[in-house]
Amino acid sequence: MGEVSTLWQTHLEILRARLSGRDHRGKKGSLRWLEAAVAERGGRAGTVRNILYKDLGSPEEKLRLFDVLADLYTEAGLEAPSLPSELALESARRALGRDKRRLFRRFVRGLEAGEKPQMVMVGGAVTGKGVLLAAVERAIPESLSLNLGGELAQHLYPLAERLGVELEATLAQLSPTQPYALQAALQGELRSDLAKALNTYGKPLLLRAEKEGQIGGLPLRDPQGNPVGLAAWLEPLLRGLTIPFLAGLSEPPPNLAWSPLSAPSRAEARRYVKDRLPDLAPERVEALVNQAGRNFAELSRLVLLEAAQTQGSSPNLAQDTALRPMLQALSILSPEADPAVPVGLLEKALGKGLDKLSQAERTLLSPMGEGKVRPALRSLLPEVPERESRRLHTLALEFFKEDVFRQLHHALGARRLDRLLELLSQDPSRLSLLPKLWSESANWPRLEREKLAMAVVRYRAVLGQYAHPEALEALDILAHSPEPTTQTWARVKSAEAKVDAGEFPAALELLPTPKELQGEVGAEGLLVWAAIERWQGDYIQAEGYVRQALSFPTPPFLADRVRLWQGLVAKDAGRFAEALEALEQVTHDPLLVGRARYQSGDLLLRLGRVDEAESLMGQGLRALEEAGAPTEEIARVRARFGTVLRRLAKFSPAEEHLYRAVRETPDPFIRARAQSEASLLEAARGRPIEALAQAAEAEAYFREVKERPEEAHYRHRRTLFRMAVAYWVRDTGLPYLAPFPGGQNSAQATRILESLQGELQAQRLPGDRYAALSLDVALLLSLLSPALEAERLLRPQLKQNDPYFQAQARLGYAEALARQGKWGEALAQTVQIGDLPDPGILSGKLGLEVHALLGLGQEEAAWTRLAAAATLPQPYRAQLGRVLGRLWPHPALQERLGNPSPLAPEDTLALWLATAPPPTSSQGPWS
Repeated sequence: MGEVSTLWQTHLEILRARLSGRDHRGKKGSLRWLEAAVAERGGRAGTVRNILYKDLGSPEEKLRLFDVLADLYTEAGLEAPSLPSELALESARRALGRDKRRLFRRFVRGLEAGEKPQMVMVGGAVTGKGVLLAAVERAIPESLSLNLGGELAQHLYPLAERLGVELEATLAQLSPTQPYALQAALQGELRSDLAKALNTYGKPLLLRAEKEGQIGGLPLRDPQGNPVGLAAWLEPLLRGLTIPFLAGLSEPPPNLAWSPLSAPSRAEARRYVKDRLPDLAPERVEALVNQAGRNFAELSRLVLLEAAQTQGSSPNLAQDTALRPMLQALSILSPEADPAVPVGLLEKALGKGLDKLSQAERTLLSPMGEGKVRPALRSLLPEVPERESRRLHTLALEFFKEDVFRQLHHALGARRLDRLLELLSQDPSRLSLLPKLWSESANWPRLEREKLAMAVVRYRAVLGQYAHPEALEALDILAHSPEPTTQTWARVKSAEAKVDAGEFPAALELLPTPKELQGEVGAEGLLVWAAIERWQGDYIQAEGYVRQALSFPTPPFLADRVRLWQGLVAKDAGRFAEALEALEQVTHDPLLVGRARYQSGDLLLRLGRVDEAESLMGQGLRALEEAGAPTEEIARVRARFGTVLRRLAKFSPAEEHLYRAVRETPDPFIRARAQSEASLLEAARGRPIEALAQAAEAEAYFREVKERPEEAHYRHRRTLFRMAVAYWVRDTGLPYLAPFPGGQNSAQATRILESLQGELQAQRLPGDRYAALSLDVALLLSLLSPALEAERLLRPQLKQNDPYFQAQARLGYAEALARQGKWGEALAQTVQIGDLPDPGILSGKLGLEVHALLGLGQEEAAWTRLAAAATLPQPYRAQLGRVLGRLWPHPALQERLGNPSPLAPEDTLALWLATAPPPTSSQGPWS
């Protein structure tokens, strides 16, 4: 440490040991840093060195440097040093009128001389009591400030806590039914306790008091029981003090000596503003003086607000009894998540209209339009005592009838747990609006905490977060409840968690029997039973449980779950119209709405209504994202949405969604699912190497994974099929798009498909998805088989009930017939397909129709029929050209195209169909 020669250096050396880090000014506390900080406050950087090392500089520059040091002390967690006496006197001389300067000198110099001055000054609301006390506090920062007025309890609570006085017990004894003498005695006991504690504390007291007051809602009384003003009530307290004090009272005390204060002159007001805000523009100084008039209290408030707005300071304005009601009301009625305060509510809280506000109160507000305001500066908002906080929250709870967030927020603040829990029971997802509620509820009564625990478990269950710490703790509380119904519900939700994890046998061990399930708990339990039966392949029993759950009375959010399950089991059973109707009725919970829209889209995809599927599944994905669904779920839906886009040949957005799902999901199972789907996208784009890479990674994962065994087995088989598709693309040189030409060769694809088909036929695995997989395997294998064998292979598939599955089967069967020259039978199959709005079906159907017409020698009709390709997406048109170009007699095709290009005719036709307008007549080449 260097040699210390000034008080400034002493302050700085104490400080530097506690400072660390750098900012835009350099190393904190360094000379360069201090120079920059002083310059930012309007000072001259060059004066810092002279002040520090020689104590030379103007009072203004010294005050700036002192303010910088004081802020650093506060930042470091240290008590700021006292303002050097000559600076305090200089500041007071500049800011205060003659009478206030005299009182300031007497008090401050008396303390410096080791005396214990006890002084009372009296002045009305405009005379500047607070200004004088603030100047003294600045000079003696270790003093204790107390501001009294209105309800004294809220001011005395923090003081009593600091002094170690038991205030609550005394206030609890006060009652309006007591004799006045008893009220007076209790109030006297309180004054005596405070005086003793203040004397023990030993710090100088700076006291400011309004004219009137009350305590615990009761009038202030003198020792004889008579009602008195605040000055008379405080006199016994002041007489009992042995410490120094400076008291600013609004009216004279009965028996104590006092000094009068006069209202400030305009020049004094101007000096006060310039002393506090030396860098303020002259026109702004005049504006503040004009706003305040000759009311020094109002002027001091305006100066503090100006400093807060321009310098970022955060004065404790709530000590000011005139501003306290406004600040407390804004603190409670303007939560950061929704800061707008309706004017009507604020006026009700304040007990007066906004037209009656003082200039300082107006400065605290910022208009928002539509009859609403907000705090002008949130940093000024104080902590609000419990009693006042509850009053304001209760007022707001009564005011907000429709706003769910405000009802939740204010019900919690008002300690209206009954209302809060009612709101959460209606919709547990509302817990997302109160993210800290569970941790804050640790000391709630048992019944209320159990009700909250049920909401927490339901909320986390919908999100799929069964292992979330809050969910686990809540379940444990419910499992140990003395209420049998609550214990049963906990078992149901624990079983539900096991089902979500794919641990169905473990779920069965936990789940109560269906006969034990009744009411709301029963509905949730039956849905778990439905999930287990669905897993076991008993779709009829699963549907029975859902219908039974529908018969129980359920709140809206649970009714949504039941309707969602009704849609799922109807979808499983092939009753698609009923499934769509049930899914449309899911309208309450945002997450369940997203899931229902996704399931509707998935169902429409299976029906070949791909455009509608894209719309609904897109809605579902957006709803899930907005509702904060789990990342894994969003990735799963995103991957399926990519499949919808692939079916529409929208390859770029499909790629974006599929590979985003691969990147973003933390669940390796879902990542492998998305990679398997991405393999088929790459196959559709004619990129077999990329398709094999994605399929290989997914296949390796599903082959080895131990989690969700049933699902993993299905996904593994589905991925093997997609691997065979990739080999088919590689060996045929065609993308995996309709129309699919038969009679191709791919040894590796054939090996994979034959092995897969044998396994599927041997095990006869239940479920709609295995029916779909069996059809896909048969269709691809038929393309690699001789025509007669392909016909035999696909004939059983014509019995499909699903319209989309049946359309695929008929197309494959018709292709096998066409290869045998059975043109009429092939056309008959395409006629039975109808007009499913699926690009793949439409493209396959058109390809077979043109092929059959060519086989029947009707080339003109075939060429005219080709005009229907105009409605198909570009990749399907190109595929039509590639496939039909190989079937069309080449000289005739070359003549129609009229193109001397060296390209093969099929490639020329593919390019024409993909890029040129379709043929509009049978005459000549394309027009």
